[in-house]
Amino acid sequence: MNRSTGTALLHTLVETGDHRICYAEGRSDRLVVSLAGVGTLPASVPPFEFIGTAWDDGENHVLLASERRRTWLNDTAFADMLVAQIAHHVERLGIREVVCLGNSMGGFMALALPRLTRVDCVIAFSPQYSADPCEVPEEQRWLRWRSGITHFRVPTVRPLDPTARDHFIFHGDAMKERIHWQRFPKDARLHHFILRKRGHNIVQDMKDRDILRDVVRLAISRKPRKLRLLLEQHFDVARREALAPAEAHLPLHA
Repeated sequence: MNRSTGTALLHTLVETGDHRICYAEGRSDRLVVSLAGVGTLPASVPPFEFIGTAWDDGENHVLLASERRRTWLNDTAFADMLVAQIAHHVERLGIREVVCLGNSMGGFMALALPRLTRVDCVIAFSPQYSADPCEVPEEQRWLRWRSGITHFRVPTVRPLDPTARDHFIFHGDAMKERIHWQRFPKDARLHHFILRKRGHNIVQDMKDRDILRDVVRLAISRKPRKLRLLLEQHFDVARREALAPAEAHLPLHA
């Protein structure tokens, strides 16, 4: 089955009831893998995210992936399907660059996927450090889904290797977000941006300012300085590695 979304024609590759993977053809030798978050309809497979932003008017080939059980990549069947589709399209299309993109749970999966397959760049908005209660005992969100994960084969986003790929990570500084970002490695090479006085939904904040597509383009182009300058036009921005220890562990707002 093919679906038209805007001007991107989506070709269904996998649709099992629990998993959905679709493909949109692009022009370049870049593949962008967009991983869906939890969504708002518990009984349904979460909708795809970043379709237009990832496709970028046909510049990029795109894989879109979503799973009904919301397992943060701990479902082996979903992970295997995804890895197989990435490998197939890399070979079929002569792909030279693989970019993973996601928000919230999708951001976590984008950061975790490189342990399973080739990824050259990761762009993660509001990613969890972990969904495992043993790793983040103070986190009380998404319990409906997290409680159903019987084995955390991917307990955290670590290891994050900035020598193997580029990472662009974005968080708000709200108390609930600190649960996660303060556990991330403090490394300037990770390009970890903290947006002050912002919460979990920073993707919508960027959409409201009409900068989301430019943020993703600059990250894909590996232009962290221009990216930071763009963010600073709209937000109060801090770099994770620049925060003093006290500021990194005490909430700035609820």
